[in-house]
Amino acid sequence: MILQSRNPRPDACSTPSTGARPLAACAVVDRSPSAEPLDVRAQRLFASLPYAVRMSTTRQRFPHVLNRIAAEWDVPARFLRLMDELLIDQRGNRQGFPFETVLELTNFRDYYLNEVHVGLRERLAARATGVR
Repeated sequence: MILQSRNPRPDACSTPSTGARPLAACAVVDRSPSAEPLDVRAQRLFASLPYAVRMSTTRQRFPHVLNRIAAEWDVPARFLRLMDELLIDQRGNRQGFPFETVLELTNFRDYYLNEVHVGLRERLAARATGVR
C-alpha cells in the first residue's frame, strides 16, 4: 500500500532526502495577500538608486514604507520628517523594524543628505543653531 502525503505539493525549501529545511537557503519573506504593492513612483525610485542604497529588504518586507518614501522624495523637509518618523518611535508602542531594515533606512537617509541634496545637512544644522 502506498501512502499519499497530506501535502501534495512538495515544499520548495525541503531537502528531498530528509524533508528538512536548510536554514540559510530558505529565508523566504512572508508576503501576505493584503501586502501593498509598490506603486509606480516607488518602482521608479527603486530602479534609479545606486545598488548600495536600494533597500532590498525594505522593498520585500515593507513595500508600503518605500511607497511613502517615494511620495516624499521631492520635498526634503517632508522626506526627513518621514525618515525620523520611521527611525524614531514617537508613540512608544511600536515593535520596530528588523535590524537590516533600520540599517537600510539609515543608509538611505545618509545617501539623501550626502548625495541627493548636498549641503542640506549643514543648512539644517545652521537653521537649528540660528546661524545663517
